Amino acid sequence: MGRAVWLGCILACSLAAPGAFASDAAAPVPFDGSDAMGSDITDHLPLSVLAGIKGKPAPAAPVIDLTEAGKIWGNEVQLSKLLAGHPEPRQSFRFAVIGDAEPGRFPWQRIFAPTDAFRKNIRRIQGMDTDFMIQLGDIVSKGVEGNYRKLVEFLNAEVRVPLMVVVGNHDRSEPNGEADKTLFRTVFGKTDLSFDYNGWRFVILDSADRRLLPEQLAWLERTLSAKVPAIVFTHVPPSYLSGLLKSPEPDKSSMGGYFDDGSAEFRKLVSSGNVKRVYFGHIHALGTAEVDGVRYVLTAGGGSPHYPLPPGYPKRKVAHFVGVEAGPWGLRETVFEVDGKSYPLF
Repeated sequence: MGRAVWLGCILACSLAAPGAFASDAAAPVPFDGSDAMGSDITDHLPLSVLAGIKGKPAPAAPVIDLTEAGKIWGNEVQLSKLLAGHPEPRQSFRFAVIGDAEPGRFPWQRIFAPTDAFRKNIRRIQGMDTDFMIQLGDIVSKGVEGNYRKLVEFLNAEVRVPLMVVVGNHDRSEPNGEADKTLFRTVFGKTDLSFDYNGWRFVILDSADRRLLPEQLAWLERTLSAKVPAIVFTHVPPSYLSGLLKSPEPDKSSMGGYFDDGSAEFRKLVSSGNVKRVYFGHIHALGTAEVDGVRYVLTAGGGSPHYPLPPGYPKRKVAHFVGVEAGPWGLRETVFEVDGKSYPLF
């Protein structure tokens, strides 16, 4: 998420322990959602391109067309794939939620990023009985063409289970301030989307601008129904969670990085709309809160840097994803850490 208030601590930590986070061997098709500015562009390039840089003849690689990629990786296309693969209704099913994945735009940020965690998480998810997965945004470090082409290359090589993606602030043309979402929409389509699956309503909601617009709130009100249990997926948490999020171990939190515009209205809608979970990322940690009977889950461990956080932030900073089983009983959630550990979320 990148907050200026942490910069001094982060830089001090990085200078105090150079080389403390050694890189593993490169993956066959490594994930890298970062742009070249301020980073070593050879770190995670495809092997064919890297060979050319090192003086060896490199085979010509086809240029990835992002518009064509959208015909494969668009959220609605992936939803159609999900529904075609599971046409019969079932009482219970499983899906996975994976948080922020971009590995940091700059070298000083990357020393805090777990090595190749996004690929490892994706492969573990696909080794399980999982119908689909939803990624909570910040899937690239900055929404420029080169980053999206590298991302599509990674998706083509690694992803087999239907995947839907929430837009994050980094997925825009600029991570902070005013920005557009043209490239995200080219690859993934709508940024506000809902669908029904086995008696549950899934809602993908765009909070990447750190606000919810009146038209989004009106759409959300029409989308939520007290008759259908719903799950909401968004990137930035609402401001009323400040001071409420807790890690799995006891830890009172007082945190930044929320959206305020539309926050109060959002709270009313999810509280009255039979929403059973709100999943979000943005703050690179793991935590939970409960407000008005609605459970909120912070899960931002898809592979992004684990920045040093001030006192009061959730203590659990680890690469992970959350596996969810949905059924008549409700939702059962398990945290799967990248080192192989797993445990119930609550």
